[in-house]
Amino acid sequence: MRLKAGAVKNEPDAGRSERPSPHAEALVILPTTRSRVLSSSGTDGRTVRCRPLSLHSRAVSPSSKTVIPAARSAAKTALASEKAARPFEVRRSRIQGRGVFATQQIRKGKKLIEYVGQRITHEEADRRYDDAEGRHHTFLFVLNDDTVLDARFGGNDARFLNHSCDPNCETEIDNDRIWIKSIKPIAPETELVYDYRFEWDDAYEPEDVRYYACRCGSAKCRGTILRVPVYLRKTAREWLAGNDVPKPRKPRKKTVKKVAKKAAKKTVKKAGKKAGKKVAKKAAKKSVKKAVKKGRSQ
Repeated sequence: MRLKAGAVKNEPDAGRSERPSPHAEALVILPTTRSRVLSSSGTDGRTVRCRPLSLHSRAVSPSSKTVIPAARSAAKTALASEKAARPFEVRRSRIQGRGVFATQQIRKGKKLIEYVGQRITHEEADRRYDDAEGRHHTFLFVLNDDTVLDARFGGNDARFLNHSCDPNCETEIDNDRIWIKSIKPIAPETELVYDYRFEWDDAYEPEDVRYYACRCGSAKCRGTILRVPVYLRKTAREWLAGNDVPKPRKPRKKTVKKVAKKAAKKTVKKAGKKAGKKVAKKAAKKSVKKAVKKGRSQ
């Protein structure tokens, strides 16, 4: 199972009571053979959050016994200060489980929090969360073709951001690190959300689309967390409504030659219009001049 860069490997809710939610609860249960990708908008490494090596090495030394509690206490204090300085907090969400809410006005373009987790390979991700073993918890975010972040280990509050079809945040890769960034001004008490945009699979059937149903409740809700292709959007709406209409045939991809030809035609047409306008202007000017001359001579 290969994943695209900047994608979260996660599983959503079918909207049925026996299924887990698609939204960013602390951990989301994944069903057998249904691990899929969601690509982020929006567009996103990471270091493993673990105890510093220095603490491990000092622990071996008898003289360091008093250092470890002090270091831990300092780390806890630093974490508490960091959380207090953040413009958001984690609490229960109407969308699903826990969510992240603004505690003060947030400006557009602000980097809010880094999405962190243990860095592992795609192979290790598949080994840890094998679909053949049944339901399991995962919270994976794909950094690139080689690396996946597992927020189950060393994750932070970023994993609690829920999905919405009308997002106020997006994910961004900056210097091999994934950040959650605001894309519009956000008022206090507003939930921070971004579009999960699960990758579409051509093998999906009506049951799969309903399984990936969205519950964000926004006016722009498309009904599914999936990034449905344009030619299938109307069909997907029917499937979400419970009508298992047949899937339309996938249109052929336009060749580079055809696209270039079409672009060339457009350019020629625009040039022709511009040239025609120029000619018409010149002719109009000439006729005006002639009329003026004629009037003077009379």
